[in-house]
Amino acid sequence: MTNISQLIPQHINGGTFISIDTSTAVKLMGGKQNPLQGLVRKVTEGTNVMIFQNKIANGYENMVERRLKAEGKDPASFVLSPRVWGHRLPDTPFVEHNGNHYLEVITLHGGKVHYEVAGVPTKRNMIRGLPDEPIAPRQGNLDDKVKIRVYSVESITRMVVDKHEYTNIQY
Repeated sequence: MTNISQLIPQHINGGTFISIDTSTAVKLMGGKQNPLQGLVRKVTEGTNVMIFQNKIANGYENMVERRLKAEGKDPASFVLSPRVWGHRLPDTPFVEHNGNHYLEVITLHGGKVHYEVAGVPTKRNMIRGLPDEPIAPRQGNLDDKVKIRVYSVESITRMVVDKHEYTNIQY
């Protein structure tokens, strides 16, 4: 087992870059009437992300402000909103919510995505009830958006940190 709550602090001082693979359950439209409900997973491999501690400053806020300046826009147009759910554990990239733990990241490059039904790779168009991809929120009129994501630690199947691969991840 790889204990992510011990591994990450050993490899992060401010912010660092890692790669993750995830497998997340997909809630399908149609409720209990959809026979595939509970059987579909979205598997993403090779997502490159940045993790950050927020010890001195908020990494997400700083990145948005830098991008606004680079686009010639006023960084004051962006106001960081408070978390909608959970609380970020101090000096870590972890969020706790109802006893569950999540890893908060900034996505730099999305990984390769496929879907599985009961463990069998299945084309997206063959899965009835998949929701549409969400629309990214506004970020102070930023064109090059900073994509922040929060992954349940349970959904992380593999991580590459400092060129070392870790699997069987737990909090």
